[in-house]
Amino acid sequence: MPNLPSRPTSVLRVAAAAVLSVGVAASMQACATPTPEAGDSTASPTASAPATGSGATTDAPSPTASKSKDGAQTGSADPILRGERQIVLRPVASFESILAVDDKGRLNLTDGDTDKNLFVLLPAGGSKYQIRTAKAQKSGEPDCMGLRDNGSAPATVVATACDSSRAGQLFVIEKTEKKDEGRPTYTIGGEGKVYLRATDGQGLTAQRVGEGDAGEGLTFDFVDNGAAPAGPGD
Repeated sequence: MPNLPSRPTSVLRVAAAAVLSVGVAASMQACATPTPEAGDSTASPTASAPATGSGATTDAPSPTASKSKDGAQTGSADPILRGERQIVLRPVASFESILAVDDKGRLNLTDGDTDKNLFVLLPAGGSKYQIRTAKAQKSGEPDCMGLRDNGSAPATVVATACDSSRAGQLFVIEKTEKKDEGRPTYTIGGEGKVYLRATDGQGLTAQRVGEGDAGEGLTFDFVDNGAAPAGPGD
């Protein structure tokens, strides 16, 4: 836990004396009120490690609305949802696993070291976002996550060239009522009313969710890993 700076205390003593004919002196003392000094910082988790409970931001951006690339006001006070931070996507139900792009180009669960586990959420209007890799890929540009239809099997999420006009790359991110280790949790929905679901048996899939669904594997938290690198056109 980082050391926090102590609050400064200043005491000003003022003595005033009036010499009277009988030689009697009087004194008085005044105390100045100290001004608290803000000082709070927490360490971000490393890019290659699964999320821990200390993923706080290192900056303090102002909570002003920003614009997405299509000019829509995002209005979010959270710098993660403004696309200003790079994050780890961590399934709440998982003990150690996080999401990363695997060697086959699929977004999936991993509990090992990788340089493909950092993402940026790009506002695309309303509650829709593109999920972009924080780092450039083999093409020299970042990739975006998109849904792949697998017929009768659940859809999967794969890395592909970013194109905000493709509905399969637009995900609806909604905050839930629960928190995980002090962080908000979210559901991530895609085209066709499917939701991203992470389970040990199937990995990460996108499935329709019916009424009465227990919600296992449907919630994620976003672990701050510092300022987002500049993307194409930034």
